[in-house]
Amino acid sequence: MIEITVKIPSQLSQPLQEIAEKRFDGNVTAVMQAALESYLFSKQTEREQLKQLVQEIRTEVAARGGIDETDLNRRIREYRKAAYPRK
Repeated sequence: MIEITVKIPSQLSQPLQEIAEKRFDGNVTAVMQAALESYLFSKQTEREQLKQLVQEIRTEVAARGGIDETDLNRRIREYRKAAYPRK
C-alpha cells in the first residue's frame, strides 16, 4: 500500500467530510478509496459494453454478407466529414 497526500479545494472539503461522517464513520480515506473503486468499475463496465457492441455489429455485418474494404473506407470518410466538418 502507498500513502498519498491530496489537496482538496475548499468547496469540496465540506461535502467530502459530510460523506465521510454519514457513510464511512469519519474515514476520509475510505471515501476516497470507494470513489476510486467506483470510477475504475465504471470504466471497466464501459469497456465491456463497447466490446459487446462491437461484437454485435460484427455479427450483424457478417450475417448480411460482410463489407469490403473499399466500402468500409468510403463510409469512414463520410462519417468523418459529417462528424468533423471543416470550417
